[in-house]
Amino acid sequence: ASGGGGGDEGSEESGWGPLQLWAKYIKLLDTAPLKTRIVTGGVISAAGDVMSQTLEGVKLSVLDLKRLIVFSMWGAIGFTPAGFKWYNLIERTVPKDIPVRWLAKMAMDQSIFPAFMTTVTFMSLTILEGLVAGVGFTVDKGLFKTGEKIKGLGVLFSEGVEKVQKTLVPTLIENYKVWPAAQVLNFAVVPLKFQVLFVNCVAVWWNFVLSMTQHQ
Repeated sequence: ASGGGGGDEGSEESGWGPLQLWAKYIKLLDTAPLKTRIVTGGVISAAGDVMSQTLEGVKLSVLDLKRLIVFSMWGAIGFTPAGFKWYNLIERTVPKDIPVRWLAKMAMDQSIFPAFMTTVTFMSLTILEGLVAGVGFTVDKGLFKTGEKIKGLGVLFSEGVEKVQKTLVPTLIENYKVWPAAQVLNFAVVPLKFQVLFVNCVAVWWNFVLSMTQHQ
């Protein structure tokens, strides 16, 4: 603690310590809410895919960077904006004066969002990965041609539908083991401003599940 009355003014957001970084992050959530969440979502999705690849036995020295980039881009520009809009919609839709409002919000969330978002995720990843199948990018090799033929959008769409048909139900079973409890905590305790961040943090595990399922 400093004895000077004005010596610490502004210090809460100056510097690069953990508390200062957190203060900067909170400020960014107010000044650039969607952009900040998009970057956060991308970083957390990348962490989930690295965890997935590592547990599959892939060493960091040969990490599949193309897969990492595709998955993190989807987390950033696919899931995160949708989640941001969705939680705001829940906040506006569920009446503020009902008892156990957090339970109603969880019920609305878990009855609609998981099936919709899981379907869109597997469809999008299947198409995106198919479109870049001709190029590889790993830590050890850098960029290289894979020799794989790029399939048409119609074929990739059909593969996406097949992927969803095969994986949606088992993925939702995994979802309902964790997310209802996580969302009860989220809606009951976490301020709206931090709800997407909370979901992103739980999603380190969930992105691992999705990445493993997508690439099995």
